[in-house]
Amino acid sequence: MRWAPDALDDLERLYDFIATHSADAAQNAIETILSAATTLCDFPEAGRPRASVAQFRELPVRFGVKGYVVRYRIHGDEVIIIRVWHTREDR
Repeated sequence: MRWAPDALDDLERLYDFIATHSADAAQNAIETILSAATTLCDFPEAGRPRASVAQFRELPVRFGVKGYVVRYRIHGDEVIIIRVWHTREDR
């Protein structure tokens, strides 16, 4: 598995935003996202295909009331995490 620079920036941005309210919640959110993303190593097709861009897939990650989305693509035997965002964000 490889994380694109934008995806790593997303994790940092999400952590910083949540940490303004609770550092513990921020840590839990990031751990939940990382754990879900790790499952893609064994189950790369677990996410749903994105209708508008066939090579991208999206994995919903439950956390709290809404949750997060991990956008990724499969390149050969490698999973590349492209972006991560909260479902309340305008994407």
